[in-house]
Amino acid sequence: MKTLKEVYFSKKAKTLNSKSLRKIILEEVRLLAEEEKEAETQFAAVTTATNIKDLDTTDAYAQLISGDENAPLIQAMLNATDWGSGAIKGAGGVKGIKDWAEGVGEAELSKRISTVGDDLPSGAPAKKDMPALEGEDATAVADALAPGGKFNIDLEPPHAKDENFDTWYDSLTDEEKASYESGKVPKAEQVKEEGLVREDKYPRHGMAAMPGGAAENPVGKALAFLTKGQMDGEDGDDKITVTTGGSLANSKMIPTQSNILAGKSLLFAFLQGVGASDLSDMGGAFVTSAGEILDGHHRWSGAYIGTGGGLTHSNVHVVDGDSDSLIPMLTSVGNALGRPQKESKKSNDDLIVERWKRLAGIL
Repeated sequence: MKTLKEVYFSKKAKTLNSKSLRKIILEEVRLLAEEEKEAETQFAAVTTATNIKDLDTTDAYAQLISGDENAPLIQAMLNATDWGSGAIKGAGGVKGIKDWAEGVGEAELSKRISTVGDDLPSGAPAKKDMPALEGEDATAVADALAPGGKFNIDLEPPHAKDENFDTWYDSLTDEEKASYESGKVPKAEQVKEEGLVREDKYPRHGMAAMPGGAAENPVGKALAFLTKGQMDGEDGDDKITVTTGGSLANSKMIPTQSNILAGKSLLFAFLQGVGASDLSDMGGAFVTSAGEILDGHHRWSGAYIGTGGGLTHSNVHVVDGDSDSLIPMLTSVGNALGRPQKESKKSNDDLIVERWKRLAGIL
């Protein structure tokens, strides 16, 4: 079938009957519809679960300046949080996003997004395997990691050496367990050390919050874990320093999580960039003494993309140590304080697509 262009611009004139003309017109309509459909789907797929590491920065920039509310990345930003849509609307909507992105420029914005993605360590824990502490937990965490207060977890021998917490707890007498269940810590001399061969001094990494896990009044296993360092007869050995309410430059912070959500990061970056939000306050996020982020990854990534790293954060809690040692420890402390890890949420559509990809051998 020839197109109208081929017919009317052909060197050889050709007479068309009504039937042939109708076919040509229908074919033109079909081609135009396909072109329109292709234009609608010209952007790469992005969902609320897309890792910023997987973004094509050129495509991401094109979506941000498209002014199209239905662009996948714009939709991921709008739906990244319960309040995202309202916040974007209040900051100028999709036109505001377009103006902000163009103001930063493609080269600079692409560089910032790439830097965040490239900094994510491969093989590092995902969000669901990281501590889920809140800023308000800082006092309880500092107490749990040092002697002299209400809490003190077990860090050093004799009790902590090659010891599995659950095995230790199971070895206690019924009277000792009853004391913990009632919210009272048994006297140190009452709690026996069985000297068993054990595996891990912390409750299993990734477990759900322990029963009674509330910082104000923990009971049972939660209380036992949080106070176990008081049972070894040693004063001052189970200590890790926590400096609360400190400050740290955004550019000095190091991600330890393998997945940072693109939509949420760019939502934060946009709001920071246009002055609709202030990410200088990290909300009590925890980092190691080397600047490794233990929580607050999206605040960090949003601030970096929004400012190029030129922001100093306040309200940062610094825990002395390295991430490899602190992540499982603080995960268990968080569990005992009633802070189970946060699962990365995926929509039904995301799960269906992922399942299809696996069946197709793409993943």
